[in-house]
Amino acid sequence: MNALFVVLLLTPPGALVKLPAPADLVTAVRGGDDVEIERVAARLGAVRLEAWAEHGKPPERLAALRALPLVEDAWSVLPDLAKLVGDPDDEVAAHAADTALRIAESMTPERKALDEMPADVPTRAARELMAMAGKTTLKPALRVSTIEAAAALRGVARLDEKALAALLGDGDASVRRAAAEALAGSPIGDKPLAEALVKDSVPTVAAAAAAALCRDVPVVTPSKPGAAELRAARLPPPARERLRALALDESLSLADRLDLVGCLRVGKKDADQKVLDELARKPPDSLRRRARSLGGR
Repeated sequence: MNALFVVLLLTPPGALVKLPAPADLVTAVRGGDDVEIERVAARLGAVRLEAWAEHGKPPERLAALRALPLVEDAWSVLPDLAKLVGDPDDEVAAHAADTALRIAESMTPERKALDEMPADVPTRAARELMAMAGKTTLKPALRVSTIEAAAALRGVARLDEKALAALLGDGDASVRRAAAEALAGSPIGDKPLAEALVKDSVPTVAAAAAAALCRDVPVVTPSKPGAAELRAARLPPPARERLRALALDESLSLADRLDLVGCLRVGKKDADQKVLDELARKPPDSLRRRARSLGGR
């Protein structure tokens, strides 16, 4: 008894607390109760969850990935989690990509300051995510998720913008489209996006590039041109010609068309006015209102 008392006395506080087992987490996830999943996950912490995601049995790995975005310190394991996107288990890889995206989207500048996030963590995460995005052996859907996750980190880490722009030349259209969307706001994005607008043979990719270039153009001409206004003014004639065609292409997503038509107001030519007039006279209503606000009649 004395020996037991000594052991108990010398054991650090909390060391005797029984943590949930992998089976407990699997059960919580299968139950589908987010509150219970979060309760179990909070007791485990991000480091242990990531270890289970990497080394556990298949159900444990998936459960850990499901739980990771629910813990406050999930950002701390994002660099390691990003590597799991290349896992040979397709289901694990898909869940890892989705989890990485959810965590990256939560890593705002405010969160970085509040959690006193070390600068190297988001930087390493961005590097690992871009490495996965560049792997042509991965399924396109996985690469798209890693591109989106990397772009989400732009507020807390410096991205390899050149590597991102290089993906505009990828062989898969969905990867090129994701790269175009991610280059919106990039300090080096204007030139490669304008080239993609002109040269990409897939309309959905060209439309994404146009939307990225034009979405911030104000409806009314400002007294002093801003970055978006100047960007639109610099579009070369071939880019404006493709832009007009995309604006009228009813097979494209409405979201892209609403974003890209803004550039037609800047440096408006007769051909631009003609497109705006046509859009202002036919459905859908949201695009008609947008065209009229830009000067369509």
